[in-house]
Amino acid sequence: MSEGARLDDYEARAFEVGVEDEGRLGRNIALVLAGVAIGAGLALLLTPKRGDEVRDAIGRGYRRTIEGLSERAGDLRDRANELRERAHDLTDDLRERAPNLLRFARRRIAQRREG
Repeated sequence: MSEGARLDDYEARAFEVGVEDEGRLGRNIALVLAGVAIGAGLALLLTPKRGDEVRDAIGRGYRRTIEGLSERAGDLRDRANELRERAHDLTDDLRERAPNLLRFARRRIAQRREG
């Protein structure tokens, strides 16, 4: 078997293993989510609280989660704006320095050719 054929065979087997791993990952995630849903359902059925108390508790948890997610989204938005500003500053700096860097590089290349 030629080197190219062996490489093709190896790549094909590696791809098949990757596909199998992705299938297992999806199945495992689905099983975890199913377990969480079953556990939550059992907790609601077996809780000693009245229905309106449970609904209020769920609503409070939901509101806290949404507020937390909103805060995190705002933080991420602020961070992205900071990074965008820094990238803009770096681009401007590079535009200013590029002509000098080019001249320097050309001189160095000329010196090495001469030397």
